[in-house]
Amino acid sequence: MNKNLVTQLIYRVILCVVSAFSVLLSVGIFYIGKDGGSTFSWGFLKFYTNISNYFVFVVSVIVLADTVKRVRTGETEGYNRKIRTFKFMTVVMILVTFLVVIVLLDSPLKATYWRNIGNMSYHFLAPLLFILDYIFFEKKRTISVLAPLYSLIIPLVYVGYIFLLGAVIPDFEYPYFFLNVNELGYSGVLFWVLGLLVVFVALGYLLWLWNRFDKIDGKWKLDFHNILSPNKENKQA
Repeated sequence: MNKNLVTQLIYRVILCVVSAFSVLLSVGIFYIGKDGGSTFSWGFLKFYTNISNYFVFVVSVIVLADTVKRVRTGETEGYNRKIRTFKFMTVVMILVTFLVVIVLLDSPLKATYWRNIGNMSYHFLAPLLFILDYIFFEKKRTISVLAPLYSLIIPLVYVGYIFLLGAVIPDFEYPYFFLNVNELGYSGVLFWVLGLLVVFVALGYLLWLWNRFDKIDGKWKLDFHNILSPNKENKQA
C-alpha cells in the first residue's frame, strides 16, 4: 500500500480528469450539433454504466479535494479518510459495470471495442483507475463486514428506477436485454437481477477480504478483528 500523499494526489488528479472526460462523453456533449442536427437527449440517464461513472466522478472529486487539503497543510503520508464506505460501494458498482460490459455486452477481443473512445473511457479507463485507487491507496481494515451488503442498495434502486421509466414512458427502450420486461417478462428479469445481485455480493466480499488482508507483525494475514465497526480504530489515516 502506498501512503505517500503526493503520489496519491497526482494519481487522483489523473483519475478525476479521465472520469470528467467519461462523464462528458456519456451525456453526448461532444456529439451535439454533429451531422447537421443532432439534438441533446436525456436518454443517457437510463444507462447503469453512465450512472456508475457519475458516482465515480463525485467520489473521486471528494477524495481528491481532501488529499489536496492535507498536502497543502504539510501532511506527507496517510490514506483516504473520507466517505470510505460510500467509496467502497462505488468501487463495487463500477467493478460490476466493468465486468458486465466485458462479459455480457461487449468483448475486448474485438477491434471495435478499442476503437470506440466511449468504451476506452467510461467502460475501461475510468473504472480501472478508480478500482486501482482503492486497491493501492485505501487504508486496510477500515470497511465493515456489512459494506458489501450496503453495495446492493444502489443497483436495487436503479432496477426500480428502470421499471418505473418502463411503466410511465410509452415504447420505452430498455437499456439492457436482461432488464427488458417486454422480452423476458418480470420472471425472466428477476432471474437476471438475482444473478447479478449474487455477483455484487461476491465481488463485494472479495474486495472486503482485500481490505482485511494486511501486514501484521511482519506477516501478511487476514484480520477479522472488529469487523462490524472498524472505523472506530481507524479515525486517523
